[in-house]
Amino acid sequence: MGIPLDSLLEDDRNIYELTSAIIRRAYQIGEIRRAFSSDEHGSVIEDGDKVVSQAIREVIEDEVRFELTEG
Repeated sequence: MGIPLDSLLEDDRNIYELTSAIIRRAYQIGEIRRAFSSDEHGSVIEDGDKVVSQAIREVIEDEVRFELTEG
């Protein structure tokens, strides 16, 4: 599944907050994939969406919740 461009263009939330949430979610997805999908040599096995595409889709479609804090 690709990036939901229509939803992305119609989203009226703060683009900087969305970007921050997407970056953080992409990092989480990458860490999970590295922990659970590595072969015996430590290589990541690719399956499904790309990490950033999956993170964008999850944040834009409200599959994950996020809250930004100062500090």
